[in-house]
Amino acid sequence: MLFDPILAGEYRTRIARDQGVGLLLDAWCGAPADRRAAMLWAQGDTLRAALCGGNGWRRLAEGDVVGALRASRSASERDGSMQLLEAESLIMAGAVVAGLTRIEALHRRGDPAASVALTRRRHTLGDHEGAEQAARAVPLHAHAAFTGARAALASDRVGVAADFVAPFLAGAAPLPEPAMAGTAAMLAASILARRGEHDRLHDFAERLLEAEDLSEDMMPGVVRTAWIAGLGARAWERFDGPNNPVMAAARLELALLSGNAALAERLTAQAGPLGAPAAPALALLRGARLEGAQDGTSQDGPLQANPEAGPGAGAADEVFREGARVHVWRTHPRRWQPWIDAALRTSAQVDVFDLAGGQLPDAEAIPDAALDDGALVGLLEPVPRPVRRGGGSGLWIEETPCQGVGVGHDWPREEDRTVRDCARMAVHADRAQVHVLGTEAALIRAEGGLATVAIAPPGDPFWAGPLPERVWPSMRVVRADSRSGWRGAGERVLAAARDLMSAQDPDR
Repeated sequence: MLFDPILAGEYRTRIARDQGVGLLLDAWCGAPADRRAAMLWAQGDTLRAALCGGNGWRRLAEGDVVGALRASRSASERDGSMQLLEAESLIMAGAVVAGLTRIEALHRRGDPAASVALTRRRHTLGDHEGAEQAARAVPLHAHAAFTGARAALASDRVGVAADFVAPFLAGAAPLPEPAMAGTAAMLAASILARRGEHDRLHDFAERLLEAEDLSEDMMPGVVRTAWIAGLGARAWERFDGPNNPVMAAARLELALLSGNAALAERLTAQAGPLGAPAAPALALLRGARLEGAQDGTSQDGPLQANPEAGPGAGAADEVFREGARVHVWRTHPRRWQPWIDAALRTSAQVDVFDLAGGQLPDAEAIPDAALDDGALVGLLEPVPRPVRRGGGSGLWIEETPCQGVGVGHDWPREEDRTVRDCARMAVHADRAQVHVLGTEAALIRAEGGLATVAIAPPGDPFWAGPLPERVWPSMRVVRADSRSGWRGAGERVLAAARDLMSAQDPDR
């Protein structure tokens, strides 16, 4: 259940402060509370939407999709907020296309909440270009703009991301709350890192860390900013506060970024409710299914099992039961394919769709469950990939296997030289036995069972955990150390390559 009255009580003071401006404007204009709830829901803030939005939004937050649909359709006035409630209810019921179609219609009519909702939905479903387009309809709305920036970064369109964030950094557009200021800082840091502007990034992060009046709500974003700037150790010291859940949540960000599952577990307990959003990343670090999951959603995922299926509907044996129809939405071209294959092997009728690629079900199709591909990790064991002997000999290393992450997080030239000086290098990629690659290229090669060393980008819990080597046995992953960074990584690459060669040729 998403709505927790106890949790609501703990946050009530913060909600009143952060939403004061919206409340003032709605009260002055005479706007109903449902309108504010619609925008809050569009921004992904289900708790606040349930608190202020009346019966329909509360029911939707609690997972009562049928009740939310009835509330939306029986409302005395079918304004944009009630139409958005209906659309979001349809998506949660599994009718993704029908819900998106209604949101898009509201978006074309200029409804701001619908534009924000469409931006978020498209981004979480992997349609990053569509998310950018929707975000441009409300360019000075922080939530839409920052989602557009994230989508642009996911597509490696750094200039577009900078355009989304620039008005807020320049003070030309308002930031509604301190938490959004932290998000703006993190996005700015990511943009500077992609551009290689490390000196400016370092100065920017240092000024934030040294601020004595730093808001608690900004801390998670500032922590990530500091980590991107290579100041993770400084941030760890800055946010040292015993028995302080806010400080623990800030440090939890660093534990997740460093890939330290044991430390992240301890800090999650210390952070209390503030640590709840870390659960999916922590599950990836441990290589385990999400414990106690009642639906198939991943972090910020848009879909869930049909609530009408009954108690425990998110369990694999219920979701993928014989005769059930399941829709799986692809959000990444390769990462979750082993879990998609596992879903296709179940007794259910499973169809896979891709919003970005235009592969959609019929608009009227309502499955028993709808899941994004990343959510399958919480439900199914993946189908292991094959291992096959490749031709050729020697090693081939990609020029820039990890770049644009941040200060100290990019693959260094000295480790590259260690590999090239100490290994027998192939004259051409096609003639190499083992390839050393960035993660996207590594997945393509390892999917075919060929010997691959993947250089893991720091900060990604999928690559920091054990799943890649468990699922792709022809791949070895080399990661940066949380304390020493990439120092000695060249030697670890050579050891991984030797291991792969020995596995292919035991007589070596």
